[in-house]
Amino acid sequence: MNTRIFCLATIMLCNGLARADVQSETTCYMHESQTTELKDILLVVRTYLDNDLKKEVGAFAQYNGSKEIIPLVFTKYVAIDTDSPGLGNHEITRLEINDKKITGDYVFFQTGAGHTQGKYVRYKSAKTGKTINFMEISEDNPSCKINK
Repeated sequence: MNTRIFCLATIMLCNGLARADVQSETTCYMHESQTTELKDILLVVRTYLDNDLKKEVGAFAQYNGSKEIIPLVFTKYVAIDTDSPGLGNHEITRLEINDKKITGDYVFFQTGAGHTQGKYVRYKSAKTGKTINFMEISEDNPSCKINK
């Protein structure tokens, strides 16, 4: 009986304290194929930020409208302009995890004094070693959505 009361009290206490203000942000990127034989590649990335902690708490990616969600793990933030940190230029590295293995490496860049014209992603596949560059596209693009 005492164990049940203790468990119930613990759950009630945790429910009252474990609230977080989390916001999500969806960003879309496109790799335009250099040949007519290959298709363009659409990359949609959703990140989750805890406003109270002021840090990223999760992210995932989807390709070409697929329903497959690929988990991304934040590993590093590097400020690019050390002389002018107020510009907001940075690199964020995230690892792609699939079947408990690192299958890719994403480096998200923001350049151009914090303006969105300078956002792009460099993706490197762990399997093939190939690198693909993606440029940010408008989130108003009809293809820019998370598929469930």
